[in-house]
Amino acid sequence: MGRRLLAWGGLALSALLLAGTGGALLPRAHLAWRLLRAADDPPALARLRLDPVATPERVADEIDAAVAAQDDTLARSFLDLADGRGIPVEAARRDRVAALGEGAPLRTARAFADGALTGRADSGVGLAGAFAADLTGLGDLRDLAREGGHLLRDEPADTVLLGLAGVGLAATAATYAGGLGAVARGGATLLKTAHRSGRLSRPLAAHLARLARESVDPGAVRAMALAAGRLDLAGARTAARAGLRTGAVAELTALGGRAYALQGRMGTRGVLQVLSLARSPAEIGRVVRLAEGMGPATRAVLKLLDRAALVIGAVLTELVRTVGLALGWCWGVTLFCRRLGLAIGRLIWAEPGRARTPRGAGTGSRAPSTIAAATGA
Repeated sequence: MGRRLLAWGGLALSALLLAGTGGALLPRAHLAWRLLRAADDPPALARLRLDPVATPERVADEIDAAVAAQDDTLARSFLDLADGRGIPVEAARRDRVAALGEGAPLRTARAFADGALTGRADSGVGLAGAFAADLTGLGDLRDLAREGGHLLRDEPADTVLLGLAGVGLAATAATYAGGLGAVARGGATLLKTAHRSGRLSRPLAAHLARLARESVDPGAVRAMALAAGRLDLAGARTAARAGLRTGAVAELTALGGRAYALQGRMGTRGVLQVLSLARSPAEIGRVVRLAEGMGPATRAVLKLLDRAALVIGAVLTELVRTVGLALGWCWGVTLFCRRLGLAIGRLIWAEPGRARTPRGAGTGSRAPSTIAAATGA
């Protein structure tokens, strides 16, 4: 009897442990499994991770911050995110976003001039100015003259600007001829703008520096610098076309093309935001997929989630561990059910070794042998 009570006590304790751990573990394991399945699907990954952070209070604060920074595309992106997720936004806050268009003409003229003269831009208009200067070749010539002068004097020079200016000069002729030149030209301008503004993440900046060094032959860089010093645009363009290295240029052009495609979807500030987050060209490709799935809300998603919108990251090990613990819990439930079934079976059916025979059966079975002994049979 004591052993039976001990067995049932152990079963009761196991049931309590399984119930207590399952309530906390199973929801986490379900979310971890969904995150692991969405690891290669940026839009699905972002939607799963938005639930705990896209609160009405957080969205309202981000809209106010975007309005204060006069970042109308980010403010509208948060409105799109709120509308898509059913998050209420006050009418007064919507009116402030709409009012960002006031005073736009003066800001537009200043931004265009600054982009054309310096190559720095944080808006579409400023990038248009930089693009206009680069499209004529004057922007690339300006960069070559400034950085090439340092190179000719054996002073530290910005090799990224030199490489991108060389690629840009070669792409300008292709732009006039049509084809993919416009994409290469726009991509080179975008990368120059991001690099000059310090908006590239460190890993991406290092990758871009390597590509820029490998794209143009060192001798051609000096030839371009000499031509730029004489303001010889045709000579600089000829040296650029002669000194380009096909393999590295193709990779650099692909990187710039992805950035150029994002600029059309997210605006200049949006693509600069992406270039500050992404650590490799592959991650820029993931942002392209994210933008295809999230639409105008992409900038808001990146602002809320940062790199968590692109990759699972350092939590991968914890996710796998959580799923493993859930599988172990399920195995524990299986063993518990087996033991419980055996215990219930023992209660209902007696064990075969313990079955007793009736008293009369034993006497009857011995009677024939007793009679035989008495008769001498």
